Amino acid sequence: MKKVFMAVMLATMGMSSVALAETPEEEAASELAVTHNDTLFVQAAANSNLWSVKAARLAVRLAKNSKVEALALQELAEHVNVTEGIEALAGKFGVAMPTALDPLVESLFQRLSNLQGNRFDRAYLHTVIESHMYDVAILSLALSSRDADVKAFAEKNLPILRGHLEAAQEILRTLPQE
Repeated sequence: MKKVFMAVMLATMGMSSVALAETPEEEAASELAVTHNDTLFVQAAANSNLWSVKAARLAVRLAKNSKVEALALQELAEHVNVTEGIEALAGKFGVAMPTALDPLVESLFQRLSNLQGNRFDRAYLHTVIESHMYDVAILSLALSSRDADVKAFAEKNLPILRGHLEAAQEILRTLPQE
């Protein structure tokens, strides 16, 4: 599932994943688009956030490793605030909040939900890493927004999402290989 999440999310936005596939997230953010579009950003952030919440709920139920479960609980707690911020931006820009995952992302979720034990833990961590690399990239782009609320949202949430990314990477390094 490595790099699948980012490719799927970018495809649903009509973007190419080539720039993200092999470059650090900050570099990729500058390569994704010449100009920042607040409406597309809000749509992308809302969809990605929905994934994070749904996947974290699944991980709370299925995680074998206590650190994976703790990360999922942290994700749930902190994404509540992210969701509130996205909802405020969605209202401002007239963007409908998603109620279901995109069909391609839903199929990825179904594949994840069929895994168990260490296989689930590793796959979940890979999706957290990929989705948060994507999130950091789009939030980095949002820092260039002319809208003060979008910029403030990005500044507030970048450290949180970077923290989730780093935690997932660290936990993954400690899990046994299969």
